[in-house]
Amino acid sequence: MHTIQLQVEDSLYDKIVKSGMELKEKFDEFLQYELSDDEYPAISTDEAKQRVSKAVEEYRSGKTNTINHSDVWKEIDKRLGSKIK
Repeated sequence: MHTIQLQVEDSLYDKIVKSGMELKEKFDEFLQYELSDDEYPAISTDEAKQRVSKAVEEYRSGKTNTINHSDVWKEIDKRLGSKIK
């Protein structure tokens, strides 16, 4: 096991103490979540903004096929083979 030192502002420390939070447990959970591989490649904020802008432009120009809510669930049901109603 290794030790990590963490510096936090006094006001934040006071909130942590008052909350009764188990800091080590929360920190471990946070790291497990952040370090887990969700199989999606990470992209930069700029790339995300570009993708969203492109999608909005495609939608506005009519290049994007949209489907209604009911059809979305029908497609999910078909692909999962479940009985979603």
